[in-house]
Amino acid sequence: MMPGVQGPNDESFADFYANWLKQQEEHLRELRAALGDGSNIQEPELKNLVQKVLAHYEEYYTAKDGAAQQDVLKVVQSSWKTPLENAFMFIGGWRPTMVCQLAYAQAGQQIEAELAEFLSEIETPSMLSLSSKQLSLTSDLQQLTQKCEEDFEHRMAVLQQGLVDEPLLSLAQGHWDHHPQMPHPPTLSLAQAGEHQRAEEEAGGNDHETEMESAMDDKVKALKELVTDVDAIRLKTLKDMLHILNLVQSAQYLVAAGQIHLAIRHLGVKQNGIHHSDEHDTEA
Repeated sequence: MMPGVQGPNDESFADFYANWLKQQEEHLRELRAALGDGSNIQEPELKNLVQKVLAHYEEYYTAKDGAAQQDVLKVVQSSWKTPLENAFMFIGGWRPTMVCQLAYAQAGQQIEAELAEFLSEIETPSMLSLSSKQLSLTSDLQQLTQKCEEDFEHRMAVLQQGLVDEPLLSLAQGHWDHHPQMPHPPTLSLAQAGEHQRAEEEAGGNDHETEMESAMDDKVKALKELVTDVDAIRLKTLKDMLHILNLVQSAQYLVAAGQIHLAIRHLGVKQNGIHHSDEHDTEA
């Protein structure tokens, strides 16, 4: 088994992420308790909680960037996440524009709730309603973030399409000329592998392999830079969104974001367990 990437305290990143999720659950409970029914909100306490949750996200992206510097391919694959989570990822995480979409979704929920309250003549304070200025700022943020996403998608497309372009195309053809029958690695003993490598070196085959590895390393380096840039925009967009919202809205927004994240995680873990069970039944 290939070694995995490490977290900030030399633990496995999977362990770091599991602990990070536990802390997120605790923050979610604290925010919900502080918000209560909206009638007795203590703003200093709520402000501290919002700042703590934001710092928690910053901790994750700092740790993730450290992991990407170790092995960006493992970070993009995110083995510490479930297949369900990975299936809907955008270059190693959530789409940055989802920050704005969540705010719009919450605003829509609030409008429906206010209408129901009006019809039933129930008066409750509206804390999620976005002002016209907030809606305008959110729209501007979404457009700006959308442009960033399009740039990221273009950069990823260039990397992917480059796999069938020069210099990799010629290098791959040269590599095949020296490896017309490539043995499957597990079929070779250590002694056979050593002999096979020496034969390649004598035939000049390793020159092509070294050049191909170098060309691929350039792409991996570019991928690492891309993942770092995307994560930076994810965090910046979240901060910008919280700056648009007032304190109570920010707290409610972070509650909704945490609930969605944890709910999808829970469903992914459940489905993954079911699929593993089915595989074992089939093998039996």
